[in-house]
Amino acid sequence: MSRKQNSPLTASLVAKQNSPLMSFVAGAVGGSIDACFTMPFDAVKTQIQRDPRMGALGVRCVYNIVGKEGIGGLYRGFVPFNIMAAGKASVRWASIAALQKAADNMGADRTKDKAFWDFTCGFGAGIFEGTVWTAPAERLKVLRQTSAKFGEKPISYQQCFRQHGFIGLWVGATPTAMRSAANASIRFAIAGQVQVFFRFVSNTPADAPLPLLYNMLAGGTGGAISACCSNPFDVLKTRIQAGYKGGMASCARDFVAERGLVALATSGLSARVPQIFVSQAIQFAIVTRIQERFGSSFRGNMY
Repeated sequence: MSRKQNSPLTASLVAKQNSPLMSFVAGAVGGSIDACFTMPFDAVKTQIQRDPRMGALGVRCVYNIVGKEGIGGLYRGFVPFNIMAAGKASVRWASIAALQKAADNMGADRTKDKAFWDFTCGFGAGIFEGTVWTAPAERLKVLRQTSAKFGEKPISYQQCFRQHGFIGLWVGATPTAMRSAANASIRFAIAGQVQVFFRFVSNTPADAPLPLLYNMLAGGTGGAISACCSNPFDVLKTRIQAGYKGGMASCARDFVAERGLVALATSGLSARVPQIFVSQAIQFAIVTRIQERFGSSFRGNMY
């Protein structure tokens, strides 16, 4: 079916082809901005998953961190965290744009099953992002957070390299890639459907930008649900990157023996769900606006 024959609702389902370069720049901007708001959530989430003495709830962990380090403890290592967040978002958004372009070039009609293609391209983008960027970046982040005692300076990146080597940065790459794949596939599939719903209920034409609030709610909803689904991978990733000696299976077995099966699914969620909701609400809103403003092929859709 040609675009001229499509109804407004069908047209709104089309995930239009984006420039990977434009998506890379937009993702970097969105990731950098969202890091300013979400780093405290990430710091709390990591401490809960790493050390049960920090408390099972986010409020208790915040109290422990702030009580010993002050508010600055929630922003320890902000510069590298911001770089990591910007890089992760840029690689993810550019990857999904490249995969969508590849699917279109192979003759796939992504209008027939938008959710399937959002899920599939998101899965591939998550694997690539998690392996190429997130695994080494988060390994460094976790090593520094783990090494830092309250009130003491964390080890430098030079010390991390000397102690663990270049290849050592990819410790925990498998659960990281699996987490990123689950995150991106579920997130983009759900966010796309939520956008379609908001476009319908708001009577927004297919060729008109969706209101900013709706894009934020779509991204936040997809992000929160994906965080719940991928949390076991995130827990294992954190433990392995913090220094656990063993693979995913043994790590999961030992974690369950120590803290229970429920903890594997829920540890850190009280901080991670609001973190990912805010993060993706900001990213989807910013990326969408940049694409609409600077990319003529992006008008009317998120991507």
